[in-house]
This record gives sequence, structure tokens and C-alpha cells, in this order.
Amino acid sequence: MEAVTIKNKKEINMYISNMKLENFRCFEGITELNFCPGVNYFVGNNNSGKTTIFKAIEFLKSGKTKEGWITKGKENEEVSVEITIKGENLKSLLESEKLKKYQSYLNSNYELKLKRSSQSSTWGNNKEITIKNIALYNPNNNTYENPAGVDNTISALFDAQFVYSDLDNNEFQNLGKSTTIVGKLINTITKDFQNSDEWKNFEKAHADAFGDKGFASNLINLQQRVETLMADQYGETNVEFSFGVPTIENFFKTGQILLEDNGIKTDVSEKGTGMQRALALTLIQVYAQIDTKNEEISKPIFFFIDEPETFLHPIAQNKLIDSLNKLSEQNQVFITTHSPYLLKNFNSNNKLSIFSREQHTLRITEDVNLNMFPYSPTWGEINYRAFNMPSIEFHIDLFGFLHKKAIETKKTYDSRSKTVSSSIISFDQWLYEKNPAFSTDENHCNIYPQTKKQNTPYIDNSMTTYIRNYIDHPNIDIALPDGKYRYAPTLGEITTSIENMLNILDIEF
Repeated sequence: MEAVTIKNKKEINMYISNMKLENFRCFEGITELNFCPGVNYFVGNNNSGKTTIFKAIEFLKSGKTKEGWITKGKENEEVSVEITIKGENLKSLLESEKLKKYQSYLNSNYELKLKRSSQSSTWGNNKEITIKNIALYNPNNNTYENPAGVDNTISALFDAQFVYSDLDNNEFQNLGKSTTIVGKLINTITKDFQNSDEWKNFEKAHADAFGDKGFASNLINLQQRVETLMADQYGETNVEFSFGVPTIENFFKTGQILLEDNGIKTDVSEKGTGMQRALALTLIQVYAQIDTKNEEISKPIFFFIDEPETFLHPIAQNKLIDSLNKLSEQNQVFITTHSPYLLKNFNSNNKLSIFSREQHTLRITEDVNLNMFPYSPTWGEINYRAFNMPSIEFHIDLFGFLHKKAIETKKTYDSRSKTVSSSIISFDQWLYEKNPAFSTDENHCNIYPQTKKQNTPYIDNSMTTYIRNYIDHPNIDIALPDGKYRYAPTLGEITTSIENMLNILDIEF
């Protein structure tokens, strides 16, 4: 399958390039992560800290106390979250009137660092920074500062959209909130509506209905009574009840999303969790289809999506990741997943990080390679690299790839007297010399009968070749010498063989 490429990478807006956590929830001590501008995949077992990265953004945006955020057992220490936002477009964004006072915090690499910490500090003329404040890093004096209004800066810099597995749909479908996806969709699509004939006709109709000759005329008597009492008690004043044309945002706030099922329309919040998540993910996909290339520089949206494969058929998962790849051309995306289907379109503009928990210690492996083969990623490669699941499919891919590399680079064996050819026998002998300890025994015997090219019968030397031949020809009954057997390779032996080939690749190539 041809690798998917992200077009217009130069048009990607600002993105979170780095995150540093200190005693944040399950991450004890200092933990640092790097991200790519496109799609960032987080995989790993349950309770390994994947969604904690999402929660760190929430803490940065609105955390006020240590409770609920600090690592258990570290309550007497400090908790903090720091992120670095990067991108040339950041410079343009900071030229806006409300943000230009923060331009001095942008370093030469177009980076801006923001931090929220429970550790109080001072800056300037003994000005205090507490956990209730967001601090900006000043590259000129290497200190964190809290200039006036900076706590609102983070909302002006970016929006964050969270789709958790236990989605709060009432928040996500809010049509009147400009920070939600559906709110942004409505605002984008209706941007020119107030200049349309429809809106002008509405304004005229509203003026006729609620103006002096309409609804307001019914209130003249009430106005006069209020004016009389005001004059008696407080002095003369004019009173008027005015019903101006509501802004279009007022209408958005009363909007709902209704779904029809069997002829009955109900609010989406009354639907099941599967339907609610389907709507949320669909809205994101629709948003990805909107062309925003010609718009002025605006704050980006960072998407944090928890297990998007939930309730989705594999075909739907494939369509979803296509949309998210499209979305990532201009918006950074973070995904936690247990699904190999979402990784099938993995490409060089994505980043894969594996989260694991070993003896109560969390470990993150970054920049996991899913581009080993020219035809990567394969199912076997995805399952082995991302989910630590060895398979015969990955063994077959790896064996063929390693054999081809050995041929192309003219690898030699038998004291350099022979060169690896397309013959499996020659490759087997080279593999055996690379690791004699991983050899066949009396329970793992493949024998090649005598042929025109092979003058004498040949028995595999390397367990890796034995496993390949057993997988390729599992049912062939070959006459074996006395005391020799042809047992099926175990999963452990397949795993060891895969590790053996990967090790040879690292050393030889």
C-alpha cells in the first residue's frame, strides 16, 4: 500500500513541540515528551498514562490547585506542566493587538513556553506567581514571568478539543460556543450571512414587529407609569423598552443538533454513547474538509481524541484516519489507540510513542519506527512495533527483507568464499554464521532432498530459516533422519527469531 503523504506541510499552524511534566498524576518526577506537528499516536496498555497527556493540557488551561493533579504519594512536592508552542505563524499571531505585548517572549526559534506550577515564585518587583497563574518564559533573562493578562493568553493562542471515551456531548455540541468544533463550523459557514439579503430582510421584519409600530407600542403605557414613579422618587428620566435585532450569536446559543431515528427526532444527548461519539468524530471530519488556507492567521486547534476506534467498524476507522491526516495539515492531532487499523496509514509526518508500565514505573518510547520496509507499514510490523505482538506475518516480511538486503550488499560466508544469493540455503548458512547459538536441534529439522542444483541433502542450520520454511510449507511430510523431528515453532521461538533478525539488521546494515 502506497504511503499517505501530508501535503502543504509548510502551512501547518503553531503546534505543541514539547511537554515537560513534574509529578503530574501517574508521571512521577520529571517526564519530557516531544511531538510532531501532524498526528501523534499514543499506544500502550491501559493505565499506562496515555490520556494523562490530555489531562496535562486541561491542567495548563484551568488548573487552580494541586488536588487531583499531583502524583499520589508526592503531595508534599510540586506539580507542574510546561509546554512549548512552536511555529513561524506564532510570530504573526502575536502581532494582533491583544497579543503583541507578548512578542518579547518569543525566542529566535519561534517558540513560546508556558507553564503552570504549584511552586510559587516571584519576578520583577516581587510580583508573585502561584498555581492560579500561567507563566511565560522570558528568553531574554531566563525567568518565568506573569505579565498582565497572560492567564487569558492561552485561550487566545489555541483552542483544545477533547473527545474522551466518556464524552461530555453537551459540551461538544454547543453551537453557541466559538471554541467547539460545531461552533466553529457554524461560524465559518455563516461568516458572510449577515451581509445577505436573508439577514437584511430579517432585520427589517424584526424592526416592523418589535419597533414603535409593533410590539413596542404595547409597552407605551408601561413606560409612562415607570417614568411617573421615577420622576416622583428620583427625578425625571425617560424610559424605553428596546428590542434590537439579536446578534447571530444569540441564535447559535439556542441551537440544537437533532437526530432522527424511525421518524422521531431527539436531541443527540438522549442518544447512546456510540451515537454521540460518532457525531463528535463526524463533526471533526467535516471540519477537516473546510478550506481555511486563504483565511488570515488565526489560532490553531489542537485535537485530543481518546480511542477513536471505539464503536467503529475497521472500514470506518480507515475513513476516519484519512480525515484526521487531512486535518493534521493545519491542526495538530493527538490520538490514543489500541487499533492497528488506525496505524495502517502511518507515514513519515506522524509520530508514534509507546507507553508502558513496568513494576509501577512508567516508560515512554518515542519515535517508534513503522517505516522498515518499502511497503511499510505492514500488519505484522504494526502489531509488533506498536503492540508488542509477534506474528508469523512479521517473521515472513522480515525474513524476505533481510534476505534481499544481504543479496544487494553482497554479504559473504564460509570464510568469505561464498556470497549470499537468491538461494535460501546460502542465506541460511549466512544467518547461522551471524548467530550460531540460535541453531536448529533434533526437534526442528527441515531437510532439502538432493536436486540437480543441490548434490547432497541439506538440513537447515538456523532456527530462523527453519521457522520460515515451516511457515511456508507447514504440511509437507519430509523424510527425516532417525531421531529428528519437525515440530511447529512456538510463539516464543518465533519471537526470538524476530529479535535475532532485527539484531542482525542493526549490526549489518
